[in-house]
Amino acid sequence: MLAGHTSEGLPIWPLHVMLLGLLGVVAGYIGLWFAGQAEIRPTGLTTILMLLPAIVVLPGLWRGHYKTMIWAALVALFYLLISATDAWAVAADRGWHVLIAAASTLAFLAAWWHSIKRRRFLKARNNAAQGMARDMARDPDPDPDPEQASPKPED
Repeated sequence: MLAGHTSEGLPIWPLHVMLLGLLGVVAGYIGLWFAGQAEIRPTGLTTILMLLPAIVVLPGLWRGHYKTMIWAALVALFYLLISATDAWAVAADRGWHVLIAAASTLAFLAAWWHSIKRRRFLKARNNAAQGMARDMARDPDPDPDPEQASPKPED
């Protein structure tokens, strides 16, 4: 991975935005665990099990792996579903759940943007390779004779 780019040459910042979004989800659930006001809220083992999917995908996002980004996008949708439901159901901790929903939405939108850019990049690369293959089929000798290519005037 190049500095600031994935192995395919795409910018890595969307993956880091996803990483920050999932870290926001983790922070939201830890804040909910310690500072939540509702009578029924996730505690201890429930919070750890809840955060396990987010924690598992963090190293792959940092390295810029595309397959990890796909899984992280699904994890972000999972957290969006849970936090949106809990925000409507538990008025006492609505702020924490809105924070988690906003962070997971940010992570998913970054994944969506990166996926669109990757698809366009791969399509352009495929079209360029097909164009090169067509050119090679027309002219199998890409290196012309140097004497014919650039005739030098005699002095």
